[in-house]
Amino acid sequence: RDLVEFSPIRSLASVRSTSAGSVSYPKRTGITNAKWKGEGQSQEGSEPSFGQVEIVVREINTYVDISDQLLEDSATAEAEVRLALSEDFGQKEGLAFVKGTGVLDPEGIMSNGDVLVTKTGNASTLGTNPADLLISHMYALPAAYRARGTWLMNGSTLAAIRKLKDGTTGVYLWQPSYQAGQPETILGRPVIEVPDMDDVGSAAEPILFGDIATAFRIIDRTNLAIKVNPYIRANDGITRIHAKRRVGAAVVQPKAIRKIVCATN
Repeated sequence: RDLVEFSPIRSLASVRSTSAGSVSYPKRTGITNAKWKGEGQSQEGSEPSFGQVEIVVREINTYVDISDQLLEDSATAEAEVRLALSEDFGQKEGLAFVKGTGVLDPEGIMSNGDVLVTKTGNASTLGTNPADLLISHMYALPAAYRARGTWLMNGSTLAAIRKLKDGTTGVYLWQPSYQAGQPETILGRPVIEVPDMDDVGSAAEPILFGDIATAFRIIDRTNLAIKVNPYIRANDGITRIHAKRRVGAAVVQPKAIRKIVCATN
């Protein structure tokens, strides 16, 4: 069987469980309005403003028909079907956590319209000075999020950045980690390869940086559930294997992350 690559957003996000069809979180959208006052001047009242973020649980499902004879004659047929389902659901979930629309699938971390962007200055490349672009992009985030930030990009973008050299010495700007157990870093922050991120290209969004755990929340309703039904097609000598998973996700704090977009200023 072929290798199946998964986008590892789940390992970076904040993950919760629920027994409901959706979860709502209060969101503070403004602070109080204190004012400097002189002696004897009256205080003025103020109050913070609040909104709400709702994460709706979505369902992904399918079924597989397999002949009773194959199940009887092969010791591994059902196990292979279960493995194929697990890999398929994992890959589809990882893709949704990156680019999901939030309509039938969860909202992806790259899909939220409130996430701020850094434009490359070129419609299809990382611009004339990608190293400066990365520095500007990183320091556009507030310090608290920057200190916990992680770079997300796919393999081809990683390769392009890794080839960047100092114009004077010819030394590569990105020095990978040679210490066991230590992640590779860009500007001191870890880099995670995400297969479902865009390649660098026209109007692409190839790079995201920020505090993923603060920005993105995943809500688990049910784990992958597999049910074997030997009756529905018994007359045809077929066993049907049903599978489904219920999960939701959304960006809950867009200010904690920032993405790079191939676009002119």
